[in-house]
Amino acid sequence: MKANLMFRNKDFEVTKKYPFGSGNLLADLELERILEHLALKDEMIYMTCKEAILNPLFQIEEVIYRQDNLMDALAYPSVIKMLYEITVETEKQRKSSWRWFSMNYLSSTFSSAVELLDIYIEMLFKLRLVADNNIENFHSEGFRNLLIMLQNELSDEYFKTAKSQLEDLKHSDGTFISSKIGNYLQGIHYVLRRREKKGSWRKWLFAPSYTIAPRDDSGAKDIEKRRERAINEATNALAQATEHLEGFFNMLRCELSFYVGCINLADAVKSYEMPISMPTPFESENRNRIMKDLYDLSLLLLNKSKVTGNEMCSIDKSLYIITGANQGGKSTFLRSVGQAQLMAQCGMFVCAMSYEFPIRKGIYTHFKKEEDKALLSGKLDEELGRMSEIVDYLADNSLVLLNESFAATNEREGSEINGQITSALIENGIEVFSVTHLHAYASAFTQSGYVHFLRAQRLEDGTRTFKMVEAEPLSTAFGEDLYREIFIK
Repeated sequence: MKANLMFRNKDFEVTKKYPFGSGNLLADLELERILEHLALKDEMIYMTCKEAILNPLFQIEEVIYRQDNLMDALAYPSVIKMLYEITVETEKQRKSSWRWFSMNYLSSTFSSAVELLDIYIEMLFKLRLVADNNIENFHSEGFRNLLIMLQNELSDEYFKTAKSQLEDLKHSDGTFISSKIGNYLQGIHYVLRRREKKGSWRKWLFAPSYTIAPRDDSGAKDIEKRRERAINEATNALAQATEHLEGFFNMLRCELSFYVGCINLADAVKSYEMPISMPTPFESENRNRIMKDLYDLSLLLLNKSKVTGNEMCSIDKSLYIITGANQGGKSTFLRSVGQAQLMAQCGMFVCAMSYEFPIRKGIYTHFKKEEDKALLSGKLDEELGRMSEIVDYLADNSLVLLNESFAATNEREGSEINGQITSALIENGIEVFSVTHLHAYASAFTQSGYVHFLRAQRLEDGTRTFKMVEAEPLSTAFGEDLYREIFIK
């Protein structure tokens, strides 16, 4: 049995293997705060969501498949949580049950497998009941296939047969086996037999019998070896069945945890009366971006109050240069773009009223950082080194987010370095968002048709609205506003 809630035709695995640059994404886009609100201290949800976010999907069909499943999950969160809680309870009972699987101790393996199968059958029945009561409400391919599978594979006849066989295997008054006599009068072909329900006592009432003396250790050991020969095949089958069901419940718990995490995050966002929406993906060759009321999710979760969103309609652009007043929301806007890209490409909702975006083959950040404390290099050398590493991993139609890059040197040198790197990235099919206060760098692209200029809005009295407006760069970042605010008041 397969869950197939994350992919249509394959399982989702938590490998803890993340692509290059994942550490920078976590830090620069403040993803840890988002992951904490997804997981709510549930380790499985945390690991699954981190795996999904940092390993984005590159096919539109895969994104839409998850989106459809997520829309069902958000519409019926109590059902999804009920399914997830069943898998969590299954794992708790599995860990609490005494379990010893070893082919060197067949009797222990046999009884442990029977005990675990009893737990799994009970939990499978609970899953089937959820499917029976809720299947009509679900419309996504993933959840409908899962619920239909639970109904088809776990019929009433299946449970009746499984419970009957487990009851036979749990008998504490001995094991019913058969064997034949070999050519040298040795026992051969030992087989575990089912107990007959009716009249079996008459059949064996007058049969020959042999009772082992209480202190006959060698006789007891001999009988136990014969029993183990009889239960060997059944033990193998029981162990395989147990491993199969354990794998199914683990896989189902893992894949459901992604949707439970999304439900948790959606509830948190809605509590602050901020919008969420399912984004519309474009092919990676597309150069259009359309957003309405896009906001920084991490900032919302930190402030615990409404934050400012931004709008943009950009057609056939590859470079976005964001300039304007200091502390005007430029970096916040850049983070919101990165967060939305990662969330959208793992099949999640985004924090916007609406969002249309192109699939990107890689997502990288190059944000300004503190100077090397070990004094092994200067700040500029460190920035150049990080950019060189990013370039080594870039693929066509990737996305690079630059935040005050190469500003550690003077205006002329920083603008020259930044301009050459940005131009090279664009020429090689890379989409770039660049926040900068380097006027020479920004103004060098004013005649380029592939550039979309945004500027942090500042009112005449110096008030920052934290809105990005479509406008070409100015030669000032209005640092005097901050001076007056800090030193003159």
